[in-house]
Amino acid sequence: MRRDTLVSIALLAFVIVSIALFFWVGDHAATYFKGTGFDPRFPEKTLGYAADDLRKLVTSNVAGSYASPILFPLDFIVMLALSISMGAASRFWISAPYPGLARYALVLPGLYLLADLIEDSLLIWLLRRGDADTAASMLLLLKSITTIKLVSVTGCFAQTALAFVVWLRHRR
Repeated sequence: MRRDTLVSIALLAFVIVSIALFFWVGDHAATYFKGTGFDPRFPEKTLGYAADDLRKLVTSNVAGSYASPILFPLDFIVMLALSISMGAASRFWISAPYPGLARYALVLPGLYLLADLIEDSLLIWLLRRGDADTAASMLLLLKSITTIKLVSVTGCFAQTALAFVVWLRHRR
């Protein structure tokens, strides 16, 4: 088997394991939110919540366990795994047919990692602080960062899939 095929198999496995880890952490987080009246991890997954929802979350019993272990270290591990795996795979798969584009393959994964890290840091700070008014005042900022994260991670998935297809077509 050719070296590039073996590397591609390893990268594809890394991406798949990262996605599986993402879903596992989501399922694990749901256990902390069970019976609380909150949708699990709603500030990270949706923009459809109000300031009152965030106020209630930061003063709830789930705030501490959401900050740790969910946001840190579990979500931190997921964001690293997703951004590194998709960045490495995209860069590798696009470098053979388009070597000049390879360096740009890291832009979306880097943006996703930065946005998710900022989002989690802000959420941890709000959850640990427990101040409902501060949380409500940060709503627009938090939703803006979440939007950047959601758009960039969606772009990462699309970029990784496209790079894989381009790599497959180029190998022929």
